[in-house]
Amino acid sequence: MKEMTVIRKLLLLVAAAFFFLIGNSMLYQENAAFFMDQVQEDGQSVNQTYSLTDVLAANDGLTLSENTIDTAEAETGENWESSFDLDAWNLLLVNKQHPIPEDYEVKLGVIKGSMKCDERIIPELTEMMQDAKKDGITLVVCSPYRDMSRQDMLFNRKIKNYMRKNVSFLEAYKKTAQAVTIPGASEHQIGLALDIISNTYTALEEGFADTAAGKWLAAHCQDYGFILRYPKGKEEITGIEFEPWHFRYVGKDAATIIMKKNLTLEEFVQRVRQQ
Repeated sequence: MKEMTVIRKLLLLVAAAFFFLIGNSMLYQENAAFFMDQVQEDGQSVNQTYSLTDVLAANDGLTLSENTIDTAEAETGENWESSFDLDAWNLLLVNKQHPIPEDYEVKLGVIKGSMKCDERIIPELTEMMQDAKKDGITLVVCSPYRDMSRQDMLFNRKIKNYMRKNVSFLEAYKKTAQAVTIPGASEHQIGLALDIISNTYTALEEGFADTAAGKWLAAHCQDYGFILRYPKGKEEITGIEFEPWHFRYVGKDAATIIMKKNLTLEEFVQRVRQQ
């Protein structure tokens, strides 16, 4: 068992190093998980039959501006970094350079049907979707928790899809790692990340950012402890392309700072570590 653990760690480190050297998510249907994968890979519409019909979304979103940074300073004070404990479950940084710890235990709870996420974030998720519904928009949760085997399948299939277009393995790997997180380094695997779209825009595309639902989420997600995990213009920091549908739970205090200061989770963690 120890040997397998060591081997897995080495494989994750090799994968992260490999990506760095070469250049640096789907609705869960009750009995048809493959449909989720097709949405992620091909940008197809999501079958609304399996949306969360009892939790919906908003109307007229607000976009964040540089002016909100000053407000955040006033609200949080200059030494906000010292008030956070990076060992807290909700602040776990997971990316290519920081794979999921071997001893991490996911505390899963049921959202609806076969959809699951960390049970501790369900109250805030439900509240967010109910408040969005009051504003007139139906939010649809897609691609919540994934286990290792599903993440591995998604990653490898994406590589094969690129290679079918006469792309080399190295280039296919690079492109895939910018769109699908390396297995063992995905926030979906710890149950704290959710892909969220709407009943009127059902594809995982950048265009979601310009919809009423996308704007509402970007403006209000922090009120419920969520952040836009992969913002536009921060691709070199996160290693992932802009995903206006991907939200990560970090808790209300951290989310307020991250969103209002236009930080990524990587930048937030770095600042807390340096304080």
